[in-house]
Amino acid sequence: MNKLCLLFLLFLIQFPLVFAEDILMSVDQSEYYFKIGENAVIPLEIQNNYGQQISGMLQYTIIQQIRQANTQFSSSNTQASTFIVNEGTQTVSLDFGTSTSPATLSVNLNFIYNDGNQINVSFDPITIHFVTDESQKNNVQNKMQSSSQQGAPVQNNPSSAQQSLQQKLDQIMNQQSPVTQDPQQRLQNNQLAQDSNALKKEIQEQLQEENSLKKAFENQLVSTEDFQKSHQQLLDQGYNVTGGSLNPNSDSTGDFKVNYQNEQGKWAKIEGSMINGTITEIQKQTQEEQEELLTKLRADPTFQEYENQLIHDAFVEQNLEFNYDQNMTFISLIYKNDESQTATIIADFQNNDLIKVQLEKPWKDYSYLYPLLILTPAGIIAYFLSKKLKIKKKISPKPIISKEFKKFDYVLESNNLLIEAKDCFNKKQYKDAYGKISQAIRLFLSYELKLNKEITNEDLTSHLENSVYPISDIRYCFQLSSLVEFAKLEPNEDDFNKMIAIAKQLFQRKLTNGKIN
Repeated sequence: MNKLCLLFLLFLIQFPLVFAEDILMSVDQSEYYFKIGENAVIPLEIQNNYGQQISGMLQYTIIQQIRQANTQFSSSNTQASTFIVNEGTQTVSLDFGTSTSPATLSVNLNFIYNDGNQINVSFDPITIHFVTDESQKNNVQNKMQSSSQQGAPVQNNPSSAQQSLQQKLDQIMNQQSPVTQDPQQRLQNNQLAQDSNALKKEIQEQLQEENSLKKAFENQLVSTEDFQKSHQQLLDQGYNVTGGSLNPNSDSTGDFKVNYQNEQGKWAKIEGSMINGTITEIQKQTQEEQEELLTKLRADPTFQEYENQLIHDAFVEQNLEFNYDQNMTFISLIYKNDESQTATIIADFQNNDLIKVQLEKPWKDYSYLYPLLILTPAGIIAYFLSKKLKIKKKISPKPIISKEFKKFDYVLESNNLLIEAKDCFNKKQYKDAYGKISQAIRLFLSYELKLNKEITNEDLTSHLENSVYPISDIRYCFQLSSLVEFAKLEPNEDDFNKMIAIAKQLFQRKLTNGKIN
């Protein structure tokens, strides 16, 4: 099954020639052909005759046709995004990603904006073909233009801002690949050719439950004051919602991330977690803020001194990481040399003030000199003793016996921490009980990820992105532990047992399979 990365680089808009002032968009062809592996990039020309910027909502529906053997499958995916069209004529590129197998996409564009009346700008479907051979391409010039219809006048609504946010998050819920959303494709992925109707009904019911859960979580999220405040701040800074993801564990508990972009193409995002309808963690990040902090750091004399040391020792900057904790921002610049040794410059910012810069650099390995440190003094002593006692007998040096150290069993130690956690809970030492579960999970994953050191919850979860580990469950444990520690949540036996079960399941997979599946 092919996986299509349907990422719009830019979205733009249109309006008909019927009106004195309008927006018109056009493409050179009605059908486009691309070879498998090529990116489907389509130039879109937009003409804005209003003499000013126009802001509205661009909606698009992508229908995918997939052929396998003698069977054809179909799926659709509808999304929406706000966008601002500058005045005049411009051309932008729409990037629909690529495909690893033959496929056909049908794209319908629809733009809605307010001109005293609601204006609906529509575009005939654009067809995209992914083919296996260059000879199958049949690109023919066939220019298409948009058309427009006028709707009813727009009424003022005091809750329109929240409704707009709700609508955008509705679209975020649909931003999943056709493979996970369409029941027929799930059947195809599992290669089930018989009794498909019964299985299809079962999958449809499962999808309805998933969508209902996401909808309930979304409703809870947009009603929270913390999220509304962060969202409005980004809107005031000129950002618009472009996408995101919702990952609920229940209708009021889960993780969320909402992506934004401004006219200059700079990104921003709001991400965090909610437990029982309360925002327990929320971070608002923008590309501009990160660039400002990085500029301050690179101008700092201590940083420059550390970086010059690393450059002198043949280290080269490889990666850059940002981590956040309330009003603290931690920047880690990671360097590597030809011997694969790693060094890190870590900077701590409080609000926008740089308060600390430190260098973590590997020690040079002098272990090859250890035999000399032992044998040289021994040889000198033996020489003077033989001189004094006139012993002509050659003394054979005693063999150096190396001690074999037992390997640290981090799985066993992690399970021991769970036992201690249960004991603390029974003694009503709740903070220690919850804390030891988090410590056990951190210890286990630190060694699983080959970090082999104590690590914070935030640093650990950043290493778990795009990994096979159950990051939502792990974050859930860390969040409950923090809430109990800071007396924001009463200890609960059901929550505690759930954390124990999550940790045990994580450790048990290692014991039974030798690795996480």
